[in-house]
Amino acid sequence: MGRRRRRRRTAHRHQAAERGRVTQQMRRALILSIPLLLAVPVAYGVGAAAWLGHPLELGSAVAGAVGWLIALVLRTPVGLVGFRITGSTERAQRWVVASSGPLEESLRLAVLLLVGRDLGTALWVGIGWATIEVLYAIGNGFAVEQLSRRTDPEAEAARAMLPPAALAASGPWWGVAERAWASALHIGFTLILAAVPFLVIVTAGVHSAANVAFLWLVRHRGMALTTAAGIATGAAVLLFGLWLHAR
Repeated sequence: MGRRRRRRRTAHRHQAAERGRVTQQMRRALILSIPLLLAVPVAYGVGAAAWLGHPLELGSAVAGAVGWLIALVLRTPVGLVGFRITGSTERAQRWVVASSGPLEESLRLAVLLLVGRDLGTALWVGIGWATIEVLYAIGNGFAVEQLSRRTDPEAEAARAMLPPAALAASGPWWGVAERAWASALHIGFTLILAAVPFLVIVTAGVHSAANVAFLWLVRHRGMALTTAAGIATGAAVLLFGLWLHAR
């Protein structure tokens, strides 16, 4: 009996040591990845100004950022309703993911109708939308890193809802790639709605379907395949949006 307890204690110590090592690596990677994360919207901004000839429109970028923040706030009641109906935090999370398309795309269209639908304005609304999401991702990364340090039951339950990649030491580096293709999606959706507003029904459906599909991919197929699918989807949506304005 005593030998069994000693083995369990030894196993727990090894697990705690391994978790501490991975957490330290995650924090180091997160800090090192911040300049690359911030470089993502900067790169799109440089592309808009240098390649497409549409220099910074600060008001449009701020409008895009505000639109994203409003969409984020509106997800909270969706999650609460989902939890009240299903009684499951995991199922409520699915409600939030599925609602992201209608919420974000309707607000994206509202912002465009308020500030303008020309190519330059749409580009900077989309870049602003993507930029605030990058900043949120950085904050969320530190929150996940802190969560990985805790050992209380609430933290264990929260970690169980996250894909394994989110708690891996390499997670922040995959996050840089994710921000690159997710930003392409946001800018592309913005360009599409600026050119053809009634396509909001299509972009809302595609947005939600993409989020659900990518969540499934990252849980069941890993980050490499998810990243490849994200890059292909983001590039296709962005190019389609640019093509609509070039017609």
